[in-house]
Amino acid sequence: MKSTVRLFSVFIILLFPLVLFAQSPATLEGTILDTNGEALAGANIFLVESSQGTAADEDGSYTIENIDPGTYTVRVTFVGYQQIDEEISLSAGQTVTRNFTMQETAVMGEGVTVTVGSRAGHTAADELAVPVDVYTALDLEKVGSSEVGQMLEQVAPSVNFPQQTVADGMDALRSFTLRGLSPDHTLVLINGKRRHKSALVNRLGSGIQKGSSPVDMNAIPASAVQQMEVLRDGAAAQYGSDAIAGVVNIQLKEEPVPLSMSYKLGGNATDNFSNDGTTQDFTAAYGLPIGENGYINLFGELRLQDPTNRAGASPRDQIMAGDGDIVMDMDGDGVQEVVEKNNPVQQPNFHWGSGESDNYYLWGNSAIPINESMEVYAFGGYSYRDALGQGFYRRSLGDRNWPEIYPIGFLPEFDIKINDYSGSLGLRGQIGEWNYDFNLQTGSNDFEYNITNSLNVTLGPNSTQTEFYAGTVGFQQSHAMLDLDRTFDVGLAGPLNFATGAVYRIDQYEITAGEENSYIDGPVKTNQNGGRAAPGAQVFPGFRPSQVVDESRSNIATYVDLEADITEKFLMNVAGRFESYSDFGETINGKLAMRFQPQEELIFRGAVSTGFRAPNLAQRYFSKVSTTFINNVPYEVGLFNNESEVADALGVPDLKEEKSFNVSGGLAVSPTDAFTFTVDVFHIDIEDRIILSGNMAGTEIENLVSQYGAQRVQMFSNAIDTRTWGIDLTASYRTVIGENGTLYLKSALNSTRNRLASGVATPTQLSQSFGESIFGREARLELARERPKNTLNLEATYDNGPFSLSMMSKRYGEVLVPDQDPAQDYTLGSEWVINLSTSYQIVEGYARITVGARNLLDNYPDLTPDHSNFLGIFPYPTASPLGFNGRYVYSKLSISF
Repeated sequence: MKSTVRLFSVFIILLFPLVLFAQSPATLEGTILDTNGEALAGANIFLVESSQGTAADEDGSYTIENIDPGTYTVRVTFVGYQQIDEEISLSAGQTVTRNFTMQETAVMGEGVTVTVGSRAGHTAADELAVPVDVYTALDLEKVGSSEVGQMLEQVAPSVNFPQQTVADGMDALRSFTLRGLSPDHTLVLINGKRRHKSALVNRLGSGIQKGSSPVDMNAIPASAVQQMEVLRDGAAAQYGSDAIAGVVNIQLKEEPVPLSMSYKLGGNATDNFSNDGTTQDFTAAYGLPIGENGYINLFGELRLQDPTNRAGASPRDQIMAGDGDIVMDMDGDGVQEVVEKNNPVQQPNFHWGSGESDNYYLWGNSAIPINESMEVYAFGGYSYRDALGQGFYRRSLGDRNWPEIYPIGFLPEFDIKINDYSGSLGLRGQIGEWNYDFNLQTGSNDFEYNITNSLNVTLGPNSTQTEFYAGTVGFQQSHAMLDLDRTFDVGLAGPLNFATGAVYRIDQYEITAGEENSYIDGPVKTNQNGGRAAPGAQVFPGFRPSQVVDESRSNIATYVDLEADITEKFLMNVAGRFESYSDFGETINGKLAMRFQPQEELIFRGAVSTGFRAPNLAQRYFSKVSTTFINNVPYEVGLFNNESEVADALGVPDLKEEKSFNVSGGLAVSPTDAFTFTVDVFHIDIEDRIILSGNMAGTEIENLVSQYGAQRVQMFSNAIDTRTWGIDLTASYRTVIGENGTLYLKSALNSTRNRLASGVATPTQLSQSFGESIFGREARLELARERPKNTLNLEATYDNGPFSLSMMSKRYGEVLVPDQDPAQDYTLGSEWVINLSTSYQIVEGYARITVGARNLLDNYPDLTPDHSNFLGIFPYPTASPLGFNGRYVYSKLSISF
C-alpha cells in the first residue's frame, strides 16, 4: 500500500508541471493608491495561493507576470493601512487590471478590528473614546519569546512581568501587572470572554502585589494568538469585576489557518555564566474550512525549558564547623566563586534563576455557520505544566537535616503540576434588527504541590521518605451569558448603539490535603542539634485536613451600554452595570466616555467611571504554612484565612469588595498620514483595597498559632486606600525606503505612581492585644514602589520583500527594594534592554527562518547590596523588571503548506 502511494505521488509531481506548462500564463497589473489618490510606493501585493507578488513602484503601479490560470486571493498590505483581500479569476493568456485604494489604519491598531473598549461596531482604536493598544501576531513574534506573558510585557510599556525564583509556586506561575496595580486589577479575556484565574495565591513574589491570584497567561499557547488588545482604562462598568486597571483581550486566530509547523531553539549565551536555559519549542497548527465562512482551527505546542542559575558560591560551613569554602569574586562581575574547596558540596548549592519547565498545549478555535444569520462557535483547550522550583539549601549540619539521609545536605524542590482547561461554546447571529451572542463557558486551574528531594525532620533519621504529595489547590469558574445589541435612529448625527446583557457565574475553590507525612509532627521532637524539630516536609509542609475547603459562590450581573455620535464630531458612551454576589451583596457601577474630533487630524478623549473588584475565593479561603527565610533565619509562616479562629482572635474581619474611581483623558494627533502621536493621563482611587499583611510576629502571636505548626502569621484585610496616577505617551512613524522597503518606527512611554491615600486600618484587637500593624513599612513600600517608575519602549522595523529586521529597546526606570528597616532600603537604577531579530523567507510563502537575541548586550540589573544578598549567594534582586538571566539567543524555522 505504501509503495503504491509513493508511486502515485511521484506520478502527480511529475505530471503537474507538465499540465501547468501547457497553459499560457496570465498577468495582473494596476495601481495602489490611498484615499487621497496618492501613490503608495512600496505597498506589497501578492497572490496568497501561489505567493507570487511584487511591490508598487513610485507611481503606485505594479505588474505580476507569469501567473498560472486559476482563482486566487489577492492580498495588498502596507504598513499603516488596512489589508485588502480580494478574490480574482485569471484565464490563460489574460491580462487583468485591478486598482486598489487602501484605507489608513487606526492610531495604534494598525487597522485590525478592536473588540474591547466599546460594544458598538468599531473597527479600529482611533474610533474609540478610550485608549486601546493592539499588538498583532507579527508584533509579538518580534519579541522572540514563547511565553504569552513575556510577549505582552515586552510590547506594552505599562505592563510589568518580573522574574521569580525561590518564591513558592510563583516559580512555576509568573503574573503581570498593568499600570503598577495588582494582577487582580486587570481583567483578562479570550475572544471577549472572561478567562478564569489560577488557583495559586502569590505569597512571596517580588515586583507584584503579594496576595494576588493572577491569570496564568502562559497556559495559553502563543502559536494560537492572533492579536492582543490592551484597554488602558477602567472598565468594570462594562465587563465586571477586576477591570480596574484595564482589560487585556487575547484574540485567537480566526479563518482556516494553513497546515504549519515551527521549531524554535534558544538559550542563554551570557558572558559571566555557563550557557543554560536551553528552550525548545515545537508548534503545529491546522485549520479546516467549514462551509463558506466557517473554520475549525487546532493548535498544538510543546515547550521544554531548562533552568538557569545565577547563584553565587556559598561560604557557609556545610558538614562540620570550619569546613566552609573560601569564596571570592574572581572576575569582578559581582558573583563569587570558590577559590579554596574545603567540603564535597557542589557549588553553587543554591538555585537563583528560572526553573525547569515542560509545557504541553492542545487548543482550538472554531466557528461553524448554520445559516446566513446564525453560527455556532467554540474555543478553549488544555495545557499541562510540569515545573520545578527550589527553596533554600539545607546544610548537612543544620537543624533541618538528618545526615543519615542527606550526608552533604540537600536542596528541597517544588515539583509542581498545573492542569488548566477551558471550554467556551456559543451561538451568535441576528434576529431581526438584534444581534445576539449566547455563551456557555467553564474553566479550571489545578495547582498540585509535590515536594521532592526533601524530608520531614520529625520522622527521624531512619525515615526513607524523601518525596511528599503536599496537596492541591483548585479553582473553577463557569458562566452562562447573553449579549444583545442593535442600533436605533434617534435623530442624532449617527445611530444609537444599544447593548444589553446578563451573566450568571459560579466560582468554586478547593484545597485538598496532602499525605499525612507531608504535614505531620512526627514522633521525633528533637533535631540533630538538640532544638525543636520542625514538623512537615522541608520547604513546604503539606496542607492539613483542617485547611481543606470546598467553597463556591454565584453572582448575577446585568448591564446597559449606550453609544452614539451626538454630532459629526462628538461621540458619547454611557454604561451601567449591576452585580449581585451571593457572599457579599450588590454593587452598581457606571461609566461615561467621550470623544471629540474637531478635525480629522486631532482627537480628544476622556472617561470617568466607578468600578469594583470582588475578593477572590482564594483570598477568602486559602491557608497554608510554609518555610520562609527572614534575615537568613527559617520561620514557619502561616497564612490563615478570614474564616479561621486565628482571624477571630486577631480581630480581622471578613473581606469585602474593593471600590474604585477612574478618571482619564487624552488626545491623538496625526499631523501627516505617516505620523501619529497620543497622550493619555489617568487617575485611579481604590477604596478598601485588599492586601496581604506582612509577617506578623511576637510571643503572643506565636503562642496563638503554634498548634498549627506556625511561628508567624499573615492575613488578608481591606486595610488601605490607594491612589494611582500617571501618563502614557505613544508615537509611530512610517516611511518608504528605496523601491521596496518600508521603515516603521514606534515609541511608547508609561510613567506611573502608586501611593497610600489613607492610614493602615489595623484591627483594634490586633494592635492593642498583639502590638502589631497589619501592613508594616516594608509591605507598604513594596505595594507603592517595587515597580519601575517609568518604562520606555522604542522599536524600529524594516521590511523589504522576504527580508525583515527589527530592533526593540526597552528602558526600565528606578525600582525601590524596601525593608522594614529604612537603613536597609536600596534602589535599582534604570536599565536598558535591546532585542534584535531578523527573518527571511527562504521559500516565499512556505518557509521562513528567524534568528534573534533578547537582551542583546547581556545586561544585568544592579547587584544586591551585601546586607541583602545572603552571604553573596543571591547576587541579583528578584524585584528587577528585566530579570537576571542575561542574553538569550534563538533561531526559528517556520513552515506552512
